[in-house]
Amino acid sequence: MAGNSGFAQTWWQTSLSTNGDWLSVACSADGGKLAAAAGDDGYGNGGPVCISTNSGTIWTQTSAPKNCSWQSVASSTNGTTLVAAVFQNSDNNPGAIYVSTNSGSTWKARAAPSNYWAGVASSADGTKLVAADSGSGDGLIYTSTNSGKSWNAASAPSDFWSSIASSADGMKLVAADSGYGDGLIYSSTNAGTTWKATAAPANPWTSVASSADGARLVAANSGFGDDLIYTSTDFGATWKASGAPNNQWSSVASSADGTQLAAADSGYGDGLIYSSTNAGAAWTAAAAPINYWTSIASSTDGSKLAAAAYPGGIYAWQSSPMLSLTLSDGDVLISWQKLSSTAGLVLQANSNLTAANWVNMTNLPKVTNGLYQVGFPRPLTGNQYYRLKNP
Repeated sequence: MAGNSGFAQTWWQTSLSTNGDWLSVACSADGGKLAAAAGDDGYGNGGPVCISTNSGTIWTQTSAPKNCSWQSVASSTNGTTLVAAVFQNSDNNPGAIYVSTNSGSTWKARAAPSNYWAGVASSADGTKLVAADSGSGDGLIYTSTNSGKSWNAASAPSDFWSSIASSADGMKLVAADSGYGDGLIYSSTNAGTTWKATAAPANPWTSVASSADGARLVAANSGFGDDLIYTSTDFGATWKASGAPNNQWSSVASSADGTQLAAADSGYGDGLIYSSTNAGAAWTAAAAPINYWTSIASSTDGSKLAAAAYPGGIYAWQSSPMLSLTLSDGDVLISWQKLSSTAGLVLQANSNLTAANWVNMTNLPKVTNGLYQVGFPRPLTGNQYYRLKNP
C-alpha cells in the first residue's frame, strides 16, 4: 500500500503569488485548509496572510494587516482557529500576535505583549496557544489557554528562541534556541508552567516539530552546528542524529504519530525537501524544485505537505494511493489506504485501457483496518482495469 513512499512524485506550485516572501505555512489536520504568511520584502513593505480551503488550488488574501513582517502561522486541526505572529512592523517596532477564529475571515490583535516573535504553535482545538520571542525582545515564551484572549509569561528562561511546537492537547511543549543563546532545546509537560533543558546537543536550532502525543520530537539545525536532524522518542529525554544528510535545514514537520517526517533546506545547502517514512531512520530527497525553502507543514497522517519558499510561492504535495486487488470465491476486493489525500476519491472501472469511457463504481467503499475497500462480483469475461479519480 502507498503511504509517503510516493514522496518522489512531483510537487506542484500552487496559485499563490511567487512574489511573496513567504516565511511560514500551516495546514489543517486533513491538509485541505492552508494558511501562509509573508515577511517584509526588504523595502519596508509588509506581506499578507493568505488562506486556501482546497489544498492550495485557490488562495484568498485575508484581512490581516499588511504593514508588518509576518514570521509564523499555526492552525487548529479543523483550520478554524489560526494564530499568526509578527516579527516587526514596517517601522521596525516589535510586532503583535493576531488570532482568527473563523478560518481567517477576520483577525484580532490579541493581548500578548509586543515582541519580535519567532514562532507560534497551537493545540488541536485552538484554545491553547504558545508563542516564543526571538530574543530581540524580552526573549520569553508566552502561553494562552483561551485562544489568545490573555497571555502569561512562561517560566522558560529568556533566550533566543527560533521555533516552538505543541502536542495536540497543548500540554507538552518544546522550544529551540537559535544558537545565539545556550543553543539548547527545552520542553514542558504542563502547558508551560515549568521547563527543563532536554538532552539535545547544543546547536543553532532552526525548527522543532512534535507528534500529537508529544513523545516523538524532531529538530533541525543549520549554520554553525553539525547541520543534522535529530529525533527523540521519549519527550526529549534522549536524542539521536537521524539518517538525514548534513544540510542547511530551515524547517521540519511531523505526522501525528511521528513516523512521517519532512524537512526543508534553506537554499544555502542543496535547496531540496526530504522526507522520512520511518521516523527519521532513512530520508529521501523529494522531486520538489531547488529553492530557498523557509517552512514546511504536514497533514495529520503525513499524506499531504505544503512548503513555503522565499521567494517562490507555496508548493504542495499529496500521496498517490496504490490500489490492491484480491480475488476470493469469484469476488473482487479493491483496497487502498485511508489517508487525507484519498478522502473522496471515486473508484472507476474500464475494460479497455485505451478507451475514455471509465465508469464510476456504484459500490461505496467501507473502511476496514485503515483501508477503503470495495467488493463486487468478478467479471465473467475479458479484462477489467481500475483506477481512482477525483470526483
